[in-house]
Amino acid sequence: MQQGIFPALCLCTCFWLSASVQANDAVAALGAGGIVLGTTDDIAMEQEDLFISEEKIRVSYIFRNTSDHDIEARVAFPVPEFPVESDQDLGLDRESQNPMDFSVTVNGKPKSFDTEIKKKDGNVKVTHHWLQTFPAGKTLSVKHEYRPATGGEAQMYFREEDRAAKIEKYCIEPGFAAWIDKINLPEKGSVASPRYVDYILTTGANWKGPIGKFRLTLQKENPEDKLTFCGTGVKKVDARTFVMEKTNFTPKQDLHVMFVHQYRIDQ
Repeated sequence: MQQGIFPALCLCTCFWLSASVQANDAVAALGAGGIVLGTTDDIAMEQEDLFISEEKIRVSYIFRNTSDHDIEARVAFPVPEFPVESDQDLGLDRESQNPMDFSVTVNGKPKSFDTEIKKKDGNVKVTHHWLQTFPAGKTLSVKHEYRPATGGEAQMYFREEDRAAKIEKYCIEPGFAAWIDKINLPEKGSVASPRYVDYILTTGANWKGPIGKFRLTLQKENPEDKLTFCGTGVKKVDARTFVMEKTNFTPKQDLHVMFVHQYRIDQ
């Protein structure tokens, strides 16, 4: 049995529910995540509502300052480091100060932020940041969204060591692996094309205590697409949407999602 992203639970769920969409060719996903604050003994994350699709990531938080005084802290959203020049299509505007189209609102109002850009050894590191006041004894609603830098393969490579690595990373169950073997036959005109979205979830452990209520929503582009990730207790909402909920949740590992499209290459 594969180790899940939620190691306190022993079961892993793989949902695989195919569209003629060609993904990028051999691209590695850049695993951005939520907002970051140095560890704190005063600010708790009461709720995190995370939505992930291939095109959009949205996160809504409810924070509570449990102390008796206002706390002002610098909050940051670090964009994963990426190369200035690369043969890979990362889906990013490398010249932009906001390559992932990041935006943030606080208590329902747009929040301005500063951007720091560092270039070193041919790589670019972008960090968006702002000063945030957490009022004493009160909650604060923070929402942000951005466009993930998805990775992908025009045709899935699913043999030998690469096969084993994908099975472990995305908790691919035997039935799903058999389906990939069955339809990923380019010599017969049929291809499985995966796209990958990584999300850095472990920063959620930097706040005071566990996340009170955690909700993850995964949504496919088309009902015919398939997806797999390591998780438990996932419920199907409709033909495209799946939800997983946890209480008093302390993330131990990051989240890796594989969306799979099936298409014909002889059409």
